[in-house]
Amino acid sequence: MNTEAIAAKLEDHLVAQGRLAGDDPVVERVVDAMVASLGPALRQAVLEIAEQAATEIGAQLTSGRVEVVLSEGEPSLAYRSDVAEQSFSADDLEARMTVRLPTNLKAALEEAADDAGDSVNSYVIKTLATGAGRMRRGRMIRETFET
Repeated sequence: MNTEAIAAKLEDHLVAQGRLAGDDPVVERVVDAMVASLGPALRQAVLEIAEQAATEIGAQLTSGRVEVVLSEGEPSLAYRSDVAEQSFSADDLEARMTVRLPTNLKAALEEAADDAGDSVNSYVIKTLATGAGRMRRGRMIRETFET
């Protein structure tokens, strides 16, 4: 997110509204003072909006969470997994299972495994291990927050 650009746009709008009063120097000083004093509040409001977005998105996920991360003073949203990636050795692979699936799903798995740099078997095992036991229903927040 570029909070500086958002704050600058809001400040420009305030200045433009002040110009509607004409060339009154008193109004210009008042508008300048308002813009200067509102700058930190505008930046804080943008951070709060980012936090609310992270909460809203995170509530809809079946796993993991969304956090607001500051990078060079600017907020961004980052996904964090709940579970550390599990690794398996060839000795762990004793069980066997046959799965019947549609041809298009098989092709999608092969493509996803290729994109991940894994064999189909390894990709399916990692995907199942990551998702198994973590299924939870997402919650969407549908309320208004008063500040």
